[in-house]
Amino acid sequence: MFTKNRNNAIEIELISKNKLNNYIKENPDQKRWIEQNTFTADPGELVIIPQDKDNIRKVLLGRTYENDVYSKFICSNLSKKLPGNNYYISNLDPDDILPYISWALGCYKYDSAPISTSKLFLPDKIHNEVSIHVESIFFTMDLINHPANRLTTEEFAKIIGEYFTNKNCKVTEIIGEDLLKHNFPLIYEVGKASSHKPRLVEIQWGKKNDPKVTLVGKGITFDTGGLDIKPSSGMLLMKKDMGGAANILGLANMIIGNKLNLNLRVLIPIAENSISSNSFRPGDILNSRSGLTVEIGNTDAEGRLILADSLTLADEGSPDLIIDMATLTGAARVAVGPEIVPFFSTSDAISNILKKVSQNVQDPVWELPFFAPYGKWLNNEISDLNNSPNTPFAGSIIAAEFLKKFITNTNNYLHFDVYSWNNGTNRYIPKGGAAQGIRAIYQLIKELYVNK
Repeated sequence: MFTKNRNNAIEIELISKNKLNNYIKENPDQKRWIEQNTFTADPGELVIIPQDKDNIRKVLLGRTYENDVYSKFICSNLSKKLPGNNYYISNLDPDDILPYISWALGCYKYDSAPISTSKLFLPDKIHNEVSIHVESIFFTMDLINHPANRLTTEEFAKIIGEYFTNKNCKVTEIIGEDLLKHNFPLIYEVGKASSHKPRLVEIQWGKKNDPKVTLVGKGITFDTGGLDIKPSSGMLLMKKDMGGAANILGLANMIIGNKLNLNLRVLIPIAENSISSNSFRPGDILNSRSGLTVEIGNTDAEGRLILADSLTLADEGSPDLIIDMATLTGAARVAVGPEIVPFFSTSDAISNILKKVSQNVQDPVWELPFFAPYGKWLNNEISDLNNSPNTPFAGSIIAAEFLKKFITNTNNYLHFDVYSWNNGTNRYIPKGGAAQGIRAIYQLIKELYVNK
């Protein structure tokens, strides 16, 4: 995938469409070859300039347009198109990591070492940052791509434990009925119908006196919808219902790998929303860790339940910042589609920073509002809340308002309603499980607590 050796590497030069004529004038010996191959330097277009019949002299790659949202993801298909050699890009900003990340994404293969006979020279200056980003993104995508029969609740917890224990983290786990003993009733109720026990995994890393950031990720390993069962078409991608947890774990790995000065806490509630004689039911009234009671309007709105107990625990620690990520609502996809991650924030200042860095690192997010009047739709006659009020409107906002009910001590809270999947609409990343929003969030955390 990458090489540290630039010796004998073949040059790749990025060229804009409007600069091609100048290039040909400066390199007249290449004019005929470029014209014979009808190379026009369209974005992503490639031409290989031969040295002789056995060797490559140079590669020209059409630059993407600057107004392209993913303009720096220029290498995503290169590793598949180029013959097996070492290459280097001659005209990149030395601090720009995104082209190298895009090259790596083009090498990705699910659950295996990246396979490519082509290697790109990665400068020492950015080697560690790129490597950590790529490791984190691949870890996230692999987790989401695992089938549900492989990524059971216990296997998910085992992977987390082994992965982060090896990074000098403290990892603890509460399993099954012990969730009730430790007052996590909603996590237990959602997962109790499955033979794979529900659990709460906690990761701790960093120094006690550093800024305290708590990350929470929804880890539903498969979602049948419960007794409000999904149609078969709605279950096809439900192995990805732990995508929020996968993305949070990838983000945590970025923070740990780059040794940010943070007191990091990660909470991953894990459950399978299954069906059996003891499934929780529509109309049930459940207790929560916070003391609020919740009537079940729909058993397919289970993600917000396991998050509620986890957010309550996070909030008890009064951290500087709480962030959660969850594959929570179809309404979010209707609103912004599969590539943009909507987020909700209790801080305008943090929102503004996030929107700016999101554009810089080309990891699209979009702010939706917390809206208290819609939060009142959650009020219920026979309980404090209903998890899924009977209304067709504002599903993503209502879900966010539900979660915010469990944040009472912490001023800065961000909720991300992430899709975690690429159906093929984004040609710059592999199809399947997707790391979305975490590069932007990582940069936000750096801006808030490191780059002061």
